[in-house]
Amino acid sequence: MRKRTQALDATESNRGIDSLQRGMEVLRCFQPGENALTVAEIARRLDLPRTTTRRLLNTLAAHDFLFSVPDRDAFRLHVASFVLGQAVLSGSELVRGATPVLQWLANRHALHCLLCVRDRGDMLVLAHQAGAGTAHCPLRAGTRLPIARTAPGHAWLWTQPVATQGKWLTPMRASANPAEHTHAAAIYQAFHDLVQGGTCASFGTWRSGVGFIAAPVALAGGDSAVIAGVHTCAAPQERSRIEHECTPALLQAAGTIRREVRRV
Repeated sequence: MRKRTQALDATESNRGIDSLQRGMEVLRCFQPGENALTVAEIARRLDLPRTTTRRLLNTLAAHDFLFSVPDRDAFRLHVASFVLGQAVLSGSELVRGATPVLQWLANRHALHCLLCVRDRGDMLVLAHQAGAGTAHCPLRAGTRLPIARTAPGHAWLWTQPVATQGKWLTPMRASANPAEHTHAAAIYQAFHDLVQGGTCASFGTWRSGVGFIAAPVALAGGDSAVIAGVHTCAAPQERSRIEHECTPALLQAAGTIRREVRRV
């Protein structure tokens, strides 16, 4: 009887862990700029039945992580999610150390400047600062940038062991999709540029008309973040000028952030 009770307890514990994991995946579905998501859209993103999805959503809503929008059969983030996100950012030594440096860089070159870390297959923007007079750019804390298609992702991948790089590049080279070969070639070019000058760049591969100049920031424990300047200059000559002028300041900013974080 005791063994059966222990087995039942273990089963219930596993179910609880599974529900928690699924609940966290629900929260991951919400991206900056998405005011609300329908039950159908969340179920599609998670590849779950709608009944299961609705049960998870109702549980999160009951604990104030989500807010129901009944007339649209949708949900949006609620106060508990906001409090949790603010706690993460306000408690981050990396964000605190990087924010004034990003603002200095943004003002100096009239750019949008980002601090990014890797989250699964994306680079997650932790901090964003805009220089005075910069044009609007659809970036903010919480934005995700695909590792394979943007300079911040390429800069992060360059800092990783060869085995990790291979996990990304080998499937791309073996793919029958020509676009994957193009992405792989861009990554190799970025690696070359990082070796030569410490930064890499990409343009129009995340959104049309948006370019990135990125540099890695080595952190304690072998981890790494990336800082990036963002511009919207479509003319090739103008892009080259911005990249050339920004590179020294970007590298200086990366070094400053590295020292500030280690000092804390």
